[in-house]
Amino acid sequence: MAYQLEDLGRIFRNQLYNVLTGGDGSVPPDKSSFITWCMPGLPYQPADFTFAAQGIGTGHTAQEDKLLLQQAYNFAALIDYIPDVTSAYSSERQEGVWRNANGARLSEIYGQILKGSKVIDDELTDDQKQKLEKARSLLRVTRKVKDPFTDEETEKTEDSPMLKAYKAGQTAYNMAKLAYNNKRVAAQAAVGEAGKAAVMDWASNAQLYAQMVASAEDDWVTSGYRNEVDRIRAYVDQTTEKSMLLWKRNLEQFYDQAVTSALGPGTNFYYTTVVPGDFAESSGWTNYSMYHQMVDSASRFDTTSWSAGGGVGWGLWSASAGVTSTSSDFSANYQVEDFALSFDMTQVQVVRPWFYAEFLENRGWTLVRGQGWNYDQMPSDGGSPPSGRFIGYPLQALFIKNLTIRSASFASAFQSHSSSVSGQASVGWGPFSINGSYGHAESDQHFHSENDGTTITVPGMQIIGFVNHLLGKTPNLLDGIDPGKLV
Repeated sequence: MAYQLEDLGRIFRNQLYNVLTGGDGSVPPDKSSFITWCMPGLPYQPADFTFAAQGIGTGHTAQEDKLLLQQAYNFAALIDYIPDVTSAYSSERQEGVWRNANGARLSEIYGQILKGSKVIDDELTDDQKQKLEKARSLLRVTRKVKDPFTDEETEKTEDSPMLKAYKAGQTAYNMAKLAYNNKRVAAQAAVGEAGKAAVMDWASNAQLYAQMVASAEDDWVTSGYRNEVDRIRAYVDQTTEKSMLLWKRNLEQFYDQAVTSALGPGTNFYYTTVVPGDFAESSGWTNYSMYHQMVDSASRFDTTSWSAGGGVGWGLWSASAGVTSTSSDFSANYQVEDFALSFDMTQVQVVRPWFYAEFLENRGWTLVRGQGWNYDQMPSDGGSPPSGRFIGYPLQALFIKNLTIRSASFASAFQSHSSSVSGQASVGWGPFSINGSYGHAESDQHFHSENDGTTITVPGMQIIGFVNHLLGKTPNLLDGIDPGKLV
């Protein structure tokens, strides 16, 4: 039986959406999550994240430091975006295509919010000030970093060991959730002979997978300082509802100190990394698979509907010089047979030491148009879908590797389409880049696949999407606070 590429893409989106967001009593979905798919996928090599595993300024030579700095710049520039909800799919769920909202940089808009905000300023006692400063020092530390070109030392603020352990525990918990959801969704969508193993695995091991989630959460509490960090954040939030002025000044200082200069002209950036830093070489990857019988499965999942419109087809595409186009010969309606898809995947936490989402969610501040805020829209109206200049931010990156597609008809279509485009163009399907050229910190690389006429294998690693956190109404001044008394 033949299936359309769009049908296969729909099944993939349905499954992976539920794998990433959850959806049962043991692991409930996060309604503040918003998924953006990369089209095309963003190829990487494990070496591109040496800066995340080691940190900048840790090289043994100036040349190594320069490479780490360039890697950090490349990733920071990629992830410095605000998700665009106007490109959401018409599949009535919170997902869209990876695209920068209004071309705005997250770091720039966040800086404008900090500088333009008016905050409550009821005087704190000396004891409150001391406790507040201690609380902040437990979450952020400052260290000196040497410029590899000028040897000049500058101070950079970064996560404290406690906060790093917190985020590592959070990431491990999220990975356990991903594995649990992957097994659950695979069993729910399983059909035919190929699905028997998934059903039996879930029947026998569902409690074990749930225990792994609970264990990861316990480890987060005992070794990752979850309760301690949450209490510290709660104290900061409670205290700064009385006076945010000192907090705001510290945040502005952290923001200004975070500016890092790469070696090229105009390449200043705000340092951004991932946790765990060594994810590319680690064993914490989950296998995902989908086979053609699932297209006939009647499984349905509850999702949060935005009724957004603006669908994106899942035909074969090619991308060159920043322009992506879909093949008219191999569109979303193209028929394929005996289809199977598998890959390994992992989620990594995006970490910005200079960015404090707690400030955005605090209710002791506001913005006034023409008085430090010169945009027509506020950051977010909290709507469904939200509208504004800063509706959310990328929180996690979804990496895959070892992509395998088994289908003689798909392999034939891919071969035909690939031969019709430039040799320098990337070629792919949905969020997957299957082959083509791409830029690399050290040199130009070729992201290639192997096609034996029946199976396409892509051994490389790539980002296929981001899980973004949606802000509520921002700003959202607390009832009872007089806007005229804000400073």
